[in-house]
Amino acid sequence: MNDSISTYSKNHQPFIPFTQSGQWNAPLDSTAILQSTTVIDTWNLGMTPCNRPEEHQPASGIVALLIALMAIIAFESQQLRHILSNLDTDLLGVRRRVNAFDSHTASESRTIGVLILLSCVVQAIILAVFTGGNQTVSDFPLLCKFIALTIGYYFFQWCAYRVVGFAFTDNINTVQWLKGFNLQQAILGLALLLPAIFVLYYHQASVIPVFVAIFLYIVARITFLCKGFRIFYNGLPSLVYFILYLCALEIIPVILVIKTAYLLETQFLPV
Repeated sequence: MNDSISTYSKNHQPFIPFTQSGQWNAPLDSTAILQSTTVIDTWNLGMTPCNRPEEHQPASGIVALLIALMAIIAFESQQLRHILSNLDTDLLGVRRRVNAFDSHTASESRTIGVLILLSCVVQAIILAVFTGGNQTVSDFPLLCKFIALTIGYYFFQWCAYRVVGFAFTDNINTVQWLKGFNLQQAILGLALLLPAIFVLYYHQASVIPVFVAIFLYIVARITFLCKGFRIFYNGLPSLVYFILYLCALEIIPVILVIKTAYLLETQFLPV
């Protein structure tokens, strides 16, 4: 009997309102009890499940196209090295007499053509993400429409520059201007390749590569405009024509291309 009483007294200590230090030893309030209960429930039942962010995988067709273009460029590495070595002269120079040591072969023209096609593809990827979001990278038919849009814009620019050169300067300056345009597009394709790969695979960080691509595009266009200004500027009247050229061929077509991209995204992107 005494043993049971001592065991009961050990397991059931009497409530002492004050401790030895004189502090009030009150029982737990309702908030503390609720928090402890919540912790126990979380430990036993686990955390509340939530949806994972949706990841859009890039279309296999656009990836295969990029790999094929990069493989062709790798096989043309010697011609690419030659193009880059004469970049400052061909991109900014307005020399009317051809240097006797300059050699331009069909292989160089083929390499520039492949680079221009790469430029149209990567511009289409970035334009699609800029207008339609990350989900456009998984829609290959829609990406093909964007590629057709950028290729059409390139041919529109080439034809328009040909007409402007025919109307306002001679054939030598026109050829130099078009050569600078093709080279600018080719170098732009190499510059935008890395941002295009980023927006294809790293969707959470796609905002920064898109803005980097826009910045590189603006820099490339300014470089091309500098060469055009050196070719066509011939006093104050030519400056007025140059401003009209900027509005007609460098600003309005870009706005129309962006509006067309938004139209494609609205009509063909699945909801």
